[in-house]
Amino acid sequence: MNSVKKIIFLFLVSYSSFIIAQTVISESDDIQNNIKKLDSITKHKKLANLKIKAKSTLDKYYFKLAEASVLNSEHKLKEAITSYYEAIKFSEDLKNDSLKGIVYGKIGAMYLMRENLTKALINFNNAFKFLPENKNDSNYVGLRLKKGLVYSYMEDLAGNRNNLPWLLVAAGKQKSRILEANIYNNAGTYFLEAQIPDSAIYYFTKSVQIREAIKNLPSIGQSYNNIGTAYYNKGDFSTALRYFEQGCIWRIKGKAPFQAVVESYVNIGKTYYKLKNNSLAMSYASKAYVLADSIGNGNIKQKAAAVLKDVYIESGNYKNALMYQDIYFHITDSMYGDRKRDEIANLTLEYETDQKLKQDSLKRVEAETAVKFEQEKQEAISKRTTVIITLLILFLSVVAFFAYTFFKSNKEKQKQNDVITKQHSQLQAKQTEINDSINYAKNIQNALLPPRLVFEERNKEYFIFFAPKDVVSGDFYWASSVKENNLDLFIYITADCTGHGVPGAFMSLICISFLNEIINEEKITDVAEILNRLRKKLIQTLADGQDGLDGLVCLLDNKTKKLNYAGANSRFFIAHEKDHILTEYKTDKMPVGKGPRQDVPFVCNSIQLHEGDIIYTFTDGYPDQFGGPKNKKLKVKNVEQKLSEMVDQKLSVQEEEIKKFFTNWKGDKEQIDDVTFIGIKV
Repeated sequence: MNSVKKIIFLFLVSYSSFIIAQTVISESDDIQNNIKKLDSITKHKKLANLKIKAKSTLDKYYFKLAEASVLNSEHKLKEAITSYYEAIKFSEDLKNDSLKGIVYGKIGAMYLMRENLTKALINFNNAFKFLPENKNDSNYVGLRLKKGLVYSYMEDLAGNRNNLPWLLVAAGKQKSRILEANIYNNAGTYFLEAQIPDSAIYYFTKSVQIREAIKNLPSIGQSYNNIGTAYYNKGDFSTALRYFEQGCIWRIKGKAPFQAVVESYVNIGKTYYKLKNNSLAMSYASKAYVLADSIGNGNIKQKAAAVLKDVYIESGNYKNALMYQDIYFHITDSMYGDRKRDEIANLTLEYETDQKLKQDSLKRVEAETAVKFEQEKQEAISKRTTVIITLLILFLSVVAFFAYTFFKSNKEKQKQNDVITKQHSQLQAKQTEINDSINYAKNIQNALLPPRLVFEERNKEYFIFFAPKDVVSGDFYWASSVKENNLDLFIYITADCTGHGVPGAFMSLICISFLNEIINEEKITDVAEILNRLRKKLIQTLADGQDGLDGLVCLLDNKTKKLNYAGANSRFFIAHEKDHILTEYKTDKMPVGKGPRQDVPFVCNSIQLHEGDIIYTFTDGYPDQFGGPKNKKLKVKNVEQKLSEMVDQKLSVQEEEIKKFFTNWKGDKEQIDDVTFIGIKV
């Protein structure tokens, strides 16, 4: 009898534990699914009750999911991430990959909601590493759909194209008709972005048929608006107008967000303009402009301003046309300038926060050694450089946009009447602003070049002659020291990217970023391997272009005075202290980029130097400069002769002679290329 009682007791304990576990999961799901409906007091009361019940590791996992959901709803990003990483730790304790994948999916959705697309995509991909593929699982399909949204926002047609076939197969397997309709809407968006309007109309129509069947009123308006956009892109403006108007009506009926209704007004207005009904076009666009301004939606306000500008030009009111064009430019500057700069300024803080949260939540903090401190310092420098490069690229993109718009606008205005011509001085003022912006970009680019202190710490004497052809340069130089594991190395690079000016500057920024990754992060010090990896990254990044660079990588061992070098279409000189004889060295005849020999590895060469020897490296902008009495190229042999004449002088004197020689040869001729010339005494 006692044995029977014991068995019954154990069964009741086990069954009660099972019931409690199911209760914790159910209550956790209830909090997450109804997070928007619950007030703050109710959310925290439910959360506190859930914490008391969470005894097992699985219970604690679901509690952390609920806790993160509450914190996210209160815009406490750091705390939410901490809770999600603690949930990951519990899933690892349970050795359950599916639970871990669920967490990564929720983190990705959180970043998607905040429009941090890169982090959203990273976390979605992490989720798919751990979740089993299942076209019948609405949660898994929903994650694939969110990934498609990220691709759409990033305008990544290739990524969306690869993801779409899987989603379309899964669409027909869904119990949730809302999810099925959303998949078809995503497919329509892809074909719209791919400029295949007929296919876009097909899938948008499938989506709206489902939404009408289930009476999903706000989404019906979105579908009609999307169909209107497809017809507008086809040039069928009458049909587009009909769908835009239906979309507006459904959005109002379905109590869609107010900005969606205002967007419909803009679409109707721009379609009336295409149909030559300027009166109604102005009416709808004006209404949209005022309403967008009242809710602070710069994107819609900009679109409305564009329509009003076109209408006023069509009606001959050039004064108002110019006013709305200026408003359009101002909003562009605000949207793509200030907002992006604020986002970039927060990248470093966000990176450091994420790393600290991961370490704290997963309890992986280790004692730092001197070597690790040096590595972290180099990584921090690399990350800050990446932030600056991103800022500069965005900044130059805005400048390029304004420059293009300015010249196009100026050409159109010359064809118009005398009223537009009088505004020429205002457009000239904008050109001055653009030039000032490019000059500011020069200061940012100069900040990315290595500081003189890097050279001064490792070299007795040196000089750097850096002379861009335009304000910003396609030439660059790069330097770093490696002092660990009893090594004392100094590595520096002299490089000439394809092009000069703004295009060359873009290339130099990309190359500097890759060199930071290869040398500072991946710790590669083999000079040939540096060029091999840089070539591979450039070919992968610039898949459709022939851009690249010519250059020389030098690695000097400060202890042994041994020089390792590898180069691409470059040459350099060494002056020997012993006899003052100048020796020329050549490198591989192929660029760092696409070409007939792109699969041939670069070769590492070695030279034993002695104290007092001088290394001269330079880009082809110096010897290729036209000038002199017969307006011919300076040529390498004349550079060699000049160096031979002054090799016994101090490098500070040589620097002035190098500059003077170049300037005198060029005379009043235009500089044809960027110039970099470096001399280093061993």
